[in-house]
Amino acid sequence: MDGYRRVAALKIQAAQDRTHAVIEEVARVENKVYVSPGSQNILCFVRDAAARIEVLLEDQKPIASSSPLTEADLEIRLDRTTKLLPFLYELVGFVEGSDVHHSPGQLIPALRRYSQLILPTSEIVVSSKAELNYSIQEIAGPLKKLFGAMSVKKSCDLLPELLFVVNIPAVESEQILIHAVLAHELGHALYDRREVAKGLLPKIKLNEDLVKNLAKTIYEGQLKHGSPTPELRLRERVTEEITIRVNGWVKELCSDAIGVRLFGPALFLAAAHLFTSFIHIDKCSATHPPPRLRIRLMIRMLKQLYPVDKWRGELQSFTRDWDEVSAGQISGGSRYDQVAQETINEAALDLIADASAVATSTAKCYTPQKFDHDMAKLAPFFLNHIPPGEMGPYGRGTPVELASIINAGWHVYLCDFEKFRRSLHPQDSGTRFTAATKLHELVLKALEISEMKTAWEEARRDPKRGKN
Repeated sequence: MDGYRRVAALKIQAAQDRTHAVIEEVARVENKVYVSPGSQNILCFVRDAAARIEVLLEDQKPIASSSPLTEADLEIRLDRTTKLLPFLYELVGFVEGSDVHHSPGQLIPALRRYSQLILPTSEIVVSSKAELNYSIQEIAGPLKKLFGAMSVKKSCDLLPELLFVVNIPAVESEQILIHAVLAHELGHALYDRREVAKGLLPKIKLNEDLVKNLAKTIYEGQLKHGSPTPELRLRERVTEEITIRVNGWVKELCSDAIGVRLFGPALFLAAAHLFTSFIHIDKCSATHPPPRLRIRLMIRMLKQLYPVDKWRGELQSFTRDWDEVSAGQISGGSRYDQVAQETINEAALDLIADASAVATSTAKCYTPQKFDHDMAKLAPFFLNHIPPGEMGPYGRGTPVELASIINAGWHVYLCDFEKFRRSLHPQDSGTRFTAATKLHELVLKALEISEMKTAWEEARRDPKRGKN
């Protein structure tokens, strides 16, 4: 036991070294400039929690050296505190890449303002990571649950009610039009916050005959090799595997549907350019449906919400081609995947579309009327190299909304890109990529102007302005 007490003392000291390392790292990275206050929220929480953990560990030293606790009890006692350290390291990692030099500073204020419009108590951190992936994670709730039962719970007061960490690909951090897929990530936030699953999933029924047939097929295959699993147990396992897929796929699809309502055609256009460029159109996993099915739902919704047949020829052609492809048979996948595909049929897609309307009933959605207006009024500005961040008479202009700017940018990219390219200086129009970069720069500048105008109008309306 004496040996273990000495080891326990070493463990406490090593853990305290970790807390000091975290505090030093926070001191290093907090001097960077961050667009969103969410980054500072995380850093303040980490520093405060690390300091409190260090005190807790110091309090354990006399207990470890002289208490009558058994070795097992002492280990459990220390583990309650030391197990929190890896989470602090991970939180610092969330902040890495969210400073102004690595994240699109013009986009983040507009995205933050929009997210707070649909989720008023939220804060966001947008971080560029070295991977071709977009993701969102709400961390305030899990942190309060994890740290709230400890003496560290006071640190949780530094967190907002909702804190979303959004990751975007670092290589494409300035490719603003692709970032329209963040509407899908906001869809995840609304799907969870509005508890859409509770009302939606019970309506999507598994085909019991398909489940029975698959269980029977697996049973017969096992029987040929001896020692088969009882068929009833196999049926339970098959049901579980398919349910996991259906639940995960419905969440992704409903987030797509919500995103279409929030950002309109821009989400579909960004998604078609992004994940179909590096993922097999029929590849799926236990959590994500095949891209073909996702595109099918988004086009289905666009045709329900927008006069697609009246769009510009290039945009119509693009949508029509994807509509034809998405209607094709989904091939490959496991037997579980195939049953999940049969479950999420046309009727299920209708249920998902209806659920997305409920989830966004109080949100600020992009409308067909806005789309028509933006294509007619905003897109020409981009063609003349003018960032349309503000519209209206001189002195009485109003800021242009995030979704409007991005949709107008996509319209130019798909319908008038060669015209835009020819208008550029020869050194900026050499390749399609360099010309597209200039369009992205104009879109980012439009977002920056819009945010400046919005912030100025807010300052003018502030009753406390000028009193100090």
